[in-house]
Amino acid sequence: EVYAANTRAFAYGVGETDGEGNWKAGETKRPIQIDRNELQRVYLANATEFDLINSFHTHSQFFDYYDHGTTLTPTRRTVDTIMQCQAQRGIVEIDYSDHEPGLYMFHAHQSEFAELGWMSFFEVV
Repeated sequence: EVYAANTRAFAYGVGETDGEGNWKAGETKRPIQIDRNELQRVYLANATEFDLINSFHTHSQFFDYYDHGTTLTPTRRTVDTIMQCQAQRGIVEIDYSDHEPGLYMFHAHQSEFAELGWMSFFEVV
């Protein structure tokens, strides 16, 4: 899987794994580094094949959401969770300018997806 932020692809797995893909519980995943002084855009698409719904949830931050990415104004303002059906896409706009540098978690809002590893961090610098 490849995820991208600001058109730059990032690895989205655990920090270090053994040859079997195992990792230690509590280990921080490779965060997506972002500049706190730049508006961040996440181009999000639900590519799950066998699950009808997927979601995106942020901790410590609200965002504007452009459903399907086809409007010039947000379809949802100041939310921290959005849901997408299969093949749905949208744009998440996040402003971290008033946040301290550090790690800010994002994940799917279904526990079974989070347990499978759909969770990581934005590293605000």
